[in-house]
Amino acid sequence: NTSTATQNVIVDDVTAPAAPGSLPDVVAECSATLTAPTASDNCAGTITATTTDPVNYIAQGNYTVTWTFDDGNGNVSSVDQNVIIDDVTAPSAPTLTDATGECSVSVTAPTATDNCAGTVTGTTSDPTTYSTQGSYVVTWTFDDGNGNTSTTTQNVIVNDVTAPVAPASLPDATGECAVTLNGPVVVDNCGSNITGTAMDPITGIESTTITIVDQGTTIVTWTF
Repeated sequence: NTSTATQNVIVDDVTAPAAPGSLPDVVAECSATLTAPTASDNCAGTITATTTDPVNYIAQGNYTVTWTFDDGNGNVSSVDQNVIIDDVTAPSAPTLTDATGECSVSVTAPTATDNCAGTVTGTTSDPTTYSTQGSYVVTWTFDDGNGNTSTTTQNVIVNDVTAPVAPASLPDATGECAVTLNGPVVVDNCGSNITGTAMDPITGIESTTITIVDQGTTIVTWTF
């Protein structure tokens, strides 16, 4: 003799995964790649979060990523995580050597190394070509595009130290009563024509034109 009875068995997971109360901010200067956090579930054990937000960030700014923990039984929990991309490091400005020349000097924009932008080319509001004798200072600015700048200076020296090349010899100038001489012309290394000057024995003034009236041989020294 037998009899039967039925019993309902209900397995119903109604507990959501225990999401972390908070996640640490992800702070970087240039870029960040996020790693999915995990949570403990009463049935599924360890659950790895998913998100519909990007997990890679390269643009400067503040972002919020929402992580979702799903136990597969209809129970979901979530937590937000802040992402901060903030470049606070200026380019590393180089030390520049002096730029020198005798007649003119042109300087080329230098480069600096930046932690995010890589190679940064300097800019300046100063002239980059100098043809007048003297010493000058050019200030170069390096801007990483994220609000960080650094500067360095470069000395520019235009200094002609080469004398004009005087003629090896000049032809004799002859006359019976007087001889008037015009200073010879030479070309200087910086490109200008230079007329020689000498002391005029009549006027006692240094001039490019002199007159000799004394009988005999006179040596005239021309200076360039």
